[in-house]
Amino acid sequence: MSVNDNKKPEILQDIDIRSGKERPWRPKKMRNLILANSFGRQGQEKKSERVRYCGYRLDFQRDPESLRLTLKKAWFCRERLCPMCQWRRSLRVFKEVSRVMGVAMMRYGDELAPLFLTLTVRNCFGGDLFSVLEGMFEGWKNYFDHRRMRKIFKGWFRALEVTYDKDKVIGQRRYNKHKDVYDRQGIKPGDENPNYDTYHPHFHVVLLVEKGYFAGKDYMQTTEWVKRWRTAAGLDYDPVCHICKVKNRPGKARDIADVAKYTLKDADFLTKDKDLTDKHVSILGDALRSRRLYAFGGLLKEIAKELKADKPDEGDLVDPEDTIREDVATVLVSYQWNIGFGNYVKIE
Repeated sequence: MSVNDNKKPEILQDIDIRSGKERPWRPKKMRNLILANSFGRQGQEKKSERVRYCGYRLDFQRDPESLRLTLKKAWFCRERLCPMCQWRRSLRVFKEVSRVMGVAMMRYGDELAPLFLTLTVRNCFGGDLFSVLEGMFEGWKNYFDHRRMRKIFKGWFRALEVTYDKDKVIGQRRYNKHKDVYDRQGIKPGDENPNYDTYHPHFHVVLLVEKGYFAGKDYMQTTEWVKRWRTAAGLDYDPVCHICKVKNRPGKARDIADVAKYTLKDADFLTKDKDLTDKHVSILGDALRSRRLYAFGGLLKEIAKELKADKPDEGDLVDPEDTIREDVATVLVSYQWNIGFGNYVKIE
């Protein structure tokens, strides 16, 4: 690519027409390079090189009327920790879960109701994350293999999320958000954060239950959810479990698909601190390797198989959202990562 010194280069601006926000190509690529450098420092040169060239060039179709861009061609490394791939993968999972839930609501909307469930365990230090995840996945299997649970829940979708607590002290905003919790522990704003430098793995789940569940004999109070998760996961404490109804409103299949969040918040573990970044990359890489981060069960699994969406995170990352009409997409524009500008620049 050549850049004319007398002409200001055209920087990529890719706007999501649904949200009106610019898609995060630049920040994802910036953190992608932080990951590549971390792999290099840890002697994983081949992986570093592969990650570095992830999303290096982007070819778009541009609608000449709306000027909307749709990605047509790109190469992605598919490394699990890659911010670029994780973002693109989350878009695909969102799309596939939306499709599956849309069909489920169309077929069974008069009979079944969706619930949101969050299953947690205590925060853990990096050295324990692998074993904690082992216990969680085994606990999940035990949880829904129970005869009563299989009877109640007609379908489910599960997604794993792992967050990192980087706050050394409890700030005012954080305290206000969790005031009851901190008051019980005698913690006030400005105190040291007891969970600093720990990881918090948890499951986000969508469940389908019969509409009569809420008034029937199988209805479970929150305390019973907690008790069953504690037993299934082999915990020696009462974990936090949150269960709630999904609001009945148009487009709720898309609301439900919001559980398809990023597994990791890359801004938390890919930082300017090289030593801390390397520690995160090593810990998370080992802990998440070969894990099934997303899964369907029950009738949602049957629908997902029917739609060929039962492995929502393993498909195409180039166009995971939607497509532009071929009869109007006549303009092809290409952008390439430019180190000097620290951004994607149009290739002339």
